[in-house]
Formats: sequence, structure tokens, C-alpha cells
Amino acid sequence: MTVGLDVRSERERVARACRPGQPLPEFVYSSDEDILWSRVFATLRTMHEQLACADYRRAARLVQLPAERVPQMSEVSRMLRSLTGFELAPAIGSQPGRLFYGPMADGILHATPDVRPVTEQSFSPDPDVIHELVGHAVILADPEFAELYRCFGRAANRATSDEERAAIARLFWFTLEVGVVAEKGHPRAYGAAILSSVTEMESFVNADLREFRVEDILAADIDDSICQPLLFVADSVSRMMAEVTSFLRTRVGS
Repeated sequence: MTVGLDVRSERERVARACRPGQPLPEFVYSSDEDILWSRVFATLRTMHEQLACADYRRAARLVQLPAERVPQMSEVSRMLRSLTGFELAPAIGSQPGRLFYGPMADGILHATPDVRPVTEQSFSPDPDVIHELVGHAVILADPEFAELYRCFGRAANRATSDEERAAIARLFWFTLEVGVVAEKGHPRAYGAAILSSVTEMESFVNADLREFRVEDILAADIDDSICQPLLFVADSVSRMMAEVTSFLRTRVGS
């Protein structure tokens, strides 16, 4: 299964040409990419029923991502706008620092429209459209999670030091990327990097699961090239949100 360079380069051209305030463009996907999406999404959706947190499952029922093809970013963005006011904006590759976090304050998530290689279908170290839509976009349909993303954006815009920016990135990683919460005595995922990876979904319950403490998170190491071996489990989503929000509001840019 291969995807021509012309398809990828055209997506990149279209994404780079998009300007703030303009309608989101339509991206072209090959039949092979639609097949890859369908295969991975079907597997993940089954796993989510058992291993995703309740908030995510409720949000997924609202968003209703198509199963047979790669969704258009524009259609998902319209749905999010109607639910929580969030919108998607096309980007190529990983966005550095404030360019990624800052726009969240205004309800904008930069997301790549590209599709992971077939060799990385179960685990991709780089963001792709599966990560962006299955992971981030679905949870953004939940009003409380959408507000948490906004809180990260506001904190990033207030940050005045590299230390504060590093703290924001680390806290975002261990919550909205690889976050885990205890539900009925079992670990359940709410982080986008776990929810969009078959390998992460298979393995996160066997990771080194530690009690959720912001201070411990800020001292932990990140390695996004592998399944995160250390995860922090909150007693509840509401407790996690309260502690993260308190840190971002009182200890960043103050």
C-alpha cells in the first residue's frame, strides 16, 4: 500500500495556502489512505468501548466520525464549532511551542491533514490525521475538555520563561496526550496519543501507572518515539481538570 508523492505534496500545498478566516479546504485522499483509515478506525473504535473514558465515548457519539473514509477536516470542524466553539486549522507536521498551544486560547486547534505510513498504522511517533481527529477532535466535543484546551492556550500566551513553557508542554503531554483516569477501579484513556494508537491502547494498562500529581508530572521524562512507559492516573476527570487548571492559572505568567 503506497501513496504517491503528488497526493501528499498537494495536501501540503493546500494546507499552506489556507489563511485564517478562510473556509477550510477539501483535502484529497487516495483509496489506499481511505482503506488505512477504515482499518485503524474500526480497530480503535472497538477498543474504545472497553478502554476509553466515559467522557470520550460520549463525545465520540456526538462527532460520529465516518468509518469508511478519511474525514474532511472541514466537516469535523463544523461539528465541533456547533458543539463547543472549537475549530480546526490545517498545519503541516508538528507545530512548535506557542504556535501550537497559543491558538487554543481562541478555540483553534492546528491539525495536520496527512496520513501516517502503512508501516506505522498501529503506532506513529508523528501526528497525523488519525491522531488529530480520533484523538484530539473527538474529545474537543466535550465542553469541559474544550475549556481545558483553551486554558492551556491562555497559559502559553502568558508564559514568560522557557521553564514555564516546558512545564506547559510536559503537563499537556501527560494529560491531553497520554492521560489516564480511573473509572470503576480500572484505568481508562482520555489522552489523544493513546486513543489514536492501537499499540498504545493495547499496552497502556500495563505501563507504570502512578498517582496523578502535577509536581511528579513536571519532573517526569517524555519520549514520544515509543509507547509512554510512565503514566499518571487521576482519580477522576474533574480532579485532573481542577489541578491542571489551578496550576496553569496560578503558576504560569503570574
